[in-house]
Parts: sequence; C-alpha cells; structure tokens
Amino acid sequence: MSNFLPTNLQEAKALGWDTLDVILVSGDAYVDHPSFGSALIGRYLEAHGFKVGILPQPDWKNPESFTALGRPNLFFCVSSGNIDSMVNNYTADKKLRRTDMYSPNNESGHRPDRACIVYTSLLRQVYKNVPVVLGGVEASLRRFVHYDYWDDKARRSLLLDAKADLLLYGMSEKATLYLAEQMRLGVKWEDIPQPPNSTKSYKTLAGLPADRLLLPPADQALKDKTIFAEHFAQYFREGRRKRPRWIVEPYPDRLLATSPPENITGQEVDELFFLPFQRAPHPMYKNTPVPAYDFVRFSTITHRGCFGGCAFCAISQHQGRQIINRSEESILKELREIICKDKDFKGTIFDLGGPTANMYGMHCKTTKDCARNSCLYPKICENLDTSHSRQKTLLSRARKISGIKKVLLNSGIRYDLALLDPEYMEMLFTYHVGGQLSLAPEHICENVLQVMGKPEYKLYVKFLNKFLAFNKKQNLKQYIVPYFISSHPGCTLENALDLALYLNEHHLKIEQVQNFTPTPMTTATTMYYTGIDPFTKKYLHIPKGEERSFQKALLQPYLPKNYRQIAKALKLLNRLDLLKSLTCR
Repeated sequence: MSNFLPTNLQEAKALGWDTLDVILVSGDAYVDHPSFGSALIGRYLEAHGFKVGILPQPDWKNPESFTALGRPNLFFCVSSGNIDSMVNNYTADKKLRRTDMYSPNNESGHRPDRACIVYTSLLRQVYKNVPVVLGGVEASLRRFVHYDYWDDKARRSLLLDAKADLLLYGMSEKATLYLAEQMRLGVKWEDIPQPPNSTKSYKTLAGLPADRLLLPPADQALKDKTIFAEHFAQYFREGRRKRPRWIVEPYPDRLLATSPPENITGQEVDELFFLPFQRAPHPMYKNTPVPAYDFVRFSTITHRGCFGGCAFCAISQHQGRQIINRSEESILKELREIICKDKDFKGTIFDLGGPTANMYGMHCKTTKDCARNSCLYPKICENLDTSHSRQKTLLSRARKISGIKKVLLNSGIRYDLALLDPEYMEMLFTYHVGGQLSLAPEHICENVLQVMGKPEYKLYVKFLNKFLAFNKKQNLKQYIVPYFISSHPGCTLENALDLALYLNEHHLKIEQVQNFTPTPMTTATTMYYTGIDPFTKKYLHIPKGEERSFQKALLQPYLPKNYRQIAKALKLLNRLDLLKSLTCR
C-alpha cells in the first residue's frame, strides 16, 4: 500500500506524513501509471521532494469527501481526468453514456458533468483561501472563449467559470513543479510570477509583455459568431508559431493572459517513465478492472505532439505540434525491464506509439517561424524531415527483445507519410499488423477531406492497394479497418450517400461510426458553431438536427434500426431507388 500515493490521511501517515504539500483531485480512478495524468504529475512532484496525495473520483454530492487528505500545505490541482467530463459522460447524440473506461468496472456515474467547476466549488466550500489550479484536458481545451456543444452556446474561459486561481494547459509537469517550488521557497501565491503553459486573470495590462496578441473582446466573441470565428483563428495561428507570443483575452472587468508553452525535453520525458509507478490500479479497487488500464498496461509512449492538424482533432492544441521524442534506449529499457517482467505479459506489445505512431523521430528542418495550420495539409511541407529511420530502428530493436513476440502500432499511422518510405511499409505489413490495421481516411469526398484537413482520397487508395498486393504476395490474411466520420462540417447528405455507396460497393460493414462531436478548441467545432471556416471565412454546410442521424444511419445500412432514417434520407435525395440495395431488403 505504501508504494502508492496516498488517497486518505491513514495512507499518508503510513508514509510518515502528517500533512501533504499538493493534493490532486481527479475525475479518473487512480491508476499509478504514466498514461494517467494525475499519477504522472503526482510522481513528478514526489521525485522533487514534495508530499503528494490523490483524491480520485471524490463524491461530489458530499463535500466531506474532499477532506479525506486534509488541507494541503501549498495548493490543490484539479482535473476532470484524461478526458473532458462532458465528452466522457455523453455520446455525440447527447445521451448519457452507460460506461466509463476510466472508472472501476467500466461504470459510469463516478464523475460529475463539468468536473473542474464542480470540484473547485466544493474545495472552496471546505477549504477557503487554498489556491486551486486547474489542469488536464478539460481545462487545457477550455482556456479561451469556446463553444460548448452540450449547452449549445459559447462559454467563457473555464478559469472564470470555475473561479480557480490559475489554469495550466498542455503537458504542464514543469509549470506545476514551478508553482510548488516557489511556494516552498516562501513566495506568496499572489507574488509568484506567471509560469509558462498557464492562463491567469489580471485587472490591467500593466506588467504583461509588450509583445503580445490582443484578441477581440470576449464579450463580443460570446455574442457574435463572426467575431467568435476570428477570435479562434487568431489564437489558433498564434499557437502554431514556433515562438508564440503571450495571448491576452479581454473581458469587461478583467483580462486573461495566456503565457507561451515551455516544452519538456526528450530527456525529461525519458525520466518520467522511470518514476516509481506501481503500474497498477490502487488496491482500493480490490481487483475490480479499470478498462483504460488494460489498454496501456502492455503499451508504451514513444513521443508527444502531432503536426497533422486535422480540423476535428485537438491533440496539437494540447500537446503541441512539435514532436518530443523519447530516446530509443529509454523506450527499449521500459519494454525490457518493466513490461516484459510483468507476470501477466504474454508477448504482445499492443502499442508502441503516440498521437500518431509514425511521427516518431520526425521534425522541422528549419528554425524559421511558421504558422501553417498543418505540416501535412494541403501538401507535406518541404521543411519537414519525414524520415522513418528512427522508428524503423526502434521497431527492429524492440522485436529482438527476449519475451516479445509481436509489436503493434494501434495508435495508428499517417498513410501519406508511410507512402514516402516503401521499406517502412514493408516492415509495417510484415511485423506490425495484428491481423487488422486501423487507418483513418475519414471520408472519400474531396470537398469534405479539404475541410477536415485530411489527405486526398487517392492516397488512401494507393496505400490500400500496396497493402493488398503485399498480402497477396505473402499469402497473408490481413485486413485494413477504415475509420470514417459522419456529419462533419462541410459534409452534405449527398456526400454521406456517396460514402454509403462506396462502403456498399466494397462490402464494408462499419461496426463503429463516429458521428462528429464538436469538442472544445478544434477548428471543426468552430465551423459547427459559426457555420464559417475561420481561416477562409467561407460559409459551410453544417449537418445539424435530424440530418446528423441520417448521415450516421447511411454508414450502417445493414442495421435494421436504421431503415427508417435511411428511407427518409433517400427520399430527401430523390434516391429511393437505392433503398433495397443499401439495406439488403
């Protein structure tokens, strides 16, 4: 028990601690593993001499549950968990989810809606005058004015709605440590200089750097969709720069200043993975499974960041678009000394990757500033080093480790990058496909792919043909599982039908369809809310209401429950002649 971070005062006292310096409040179950944000921050602070505890999924209906670890000496850190609480609690159709993979036994109902707001409010009730710092994905992607799909309106920065003292965005280990070290030195909270990766409230511009981006007024962005789109475009482009400026978001009675990020180095990331994690759920769960742990138990992370810039994805807004690589030696050591020694390891590494597996080792070749939305779209940037050499070496060495039978890349690859290296593709097809290879073409219609910021459809076909040819030559039974999104901004009902006909022609039955969910701080969400492409200022078709159910149903015509919706969609398109062939009735 003493090897886990304490979750109550009894556990803390077993470690010889009467009080704690920092208490982390999380919407996730406590799994002591580097893939779980609160555990990672907790172990990082612990390694620097701080006494840290975790309150995992406290009962938000009972304020006393927030007193289980007492009053911290320094501050509280609040996170909804690894996923935004609204995304975690609701489906794309705004229905309550019945499961939660970050909770014991996959049970839903263990975290509140808008967890950061609820947790902060309850902490204020039981411990007045203790600083509260927001962190994690929910805080990070709601740091500016943003559209909230579940309220169907624009909302202020989460820092204001939660009434917290500071918001940390992105991968904020160093910023959290900075705050703790300043307070340990005796610096009063109000006198601590604002750290990187943070958003803070000010009364005036006095003291802020002169070289800054001043956004359109927040109250105007909240009321006017055209201003909202411009507001988004400005902070998005600034964040894409190699050396972004401070960003100031003005409100009627205050200013929110967001400091530029400070990237952790590859060597520092290496060190994180060898902190004394137990790599298991806390014993309080008594062997009740936490499904998210099963996904990461026999996997490892090779890098942070993604330079893809897909319109519907927020990874680069959180982790950044610069790839922060772990060293090969660190990754191999983790495989050899930690994962392979797990008594339940059977020989398969389920994922050796990151946001996109085959971006490992890639980087920009120039130091010049750049504000491209994507390094890959519309064409791969000439300044991008697209060599797969480091990943090929890593994979080759991983396969040779005693006890490893198979290394998979379940975090996915960019096929437009893979096509640049035939040797990499052959290695991938030969050794790293577990019967199925998941790819994300997302759509087949070029007008939709352009809005998404995805590669041309012909590149997917080219990759698919090479995959099929290889399997035929080697007499292998391997398959590609394509992922598609329905109801994305820019996608018309005609486009959805074109995709449905493609799936029908190729005898593809898609088991899971992602009906576009507008999540905070993505380009596609801004499009959904405003009806405008924030960069071109062009108006787009936005599927809403019943059309969303039509588009999703068209991609799964084999399901009897979708028959009526498909019939209604085809009637609107004057294509009822296709009903029988699509639904096989």
